[in-house]
Amino acid sequence: MIKIFLTNLGKYNEGSIVGEWLELPATQEEIDTCLNNISINAEYEEYFISDFESDIDGLHIGEYENLERLNTIAETLEDVDTEIIEALIYHGYPLEDIESKVDDCIIWYGCDDMTDVAELYADEIGLLDNIPDNFKRYFDYEAFGRDMDLEGRFYFANGNCIQILG
Repeated sequence: MIKIFLTNLGKYNEGSIVGEWLELPATQEEIDTCLNNISINAEYEEYFISDFESDIDGLHIGEYENLERLNTIAETLEDVDTEIIEALIYHGYPLEDIESKVDDCIIWYGCDDMTDVAELYADEIGLLDNIPDNFKRYFDYEAFGRDMDLEGRFYFANGNCIQILG
């Protein structure tokens, strides 16, 4: 969920705060209604985003973001898991590139730390399948998890870990 507070720049410069909240993604009709409600017209053509709210940690929206572009991004990210968006933002990906990186993410469910990730990963790829059971217990998942952490990009949220590949 992304909500922005659009403010009429001309009115703001004259000392009045005229603005309205708009939830994205929005239809063109909702955008036009919002702009009309804050008196964006031939006399006052400019607006800015004076505030925003989102359930996405780490999200930053600038004052002069392009509204159409921001709305398109919100629309494309509507079906993307919030934890994946947060992981990509945390690792420095710009908002407009997130949709193209979603397929490069793996969610490791039920992981509190890298040791848990290492255990799930080893099981997933069959790392220890050909090793006798009495030797498997000597495998150091904690050290393996530390090495994975040094070589990759991981983000923990809500008891899960998101791994960004590539």
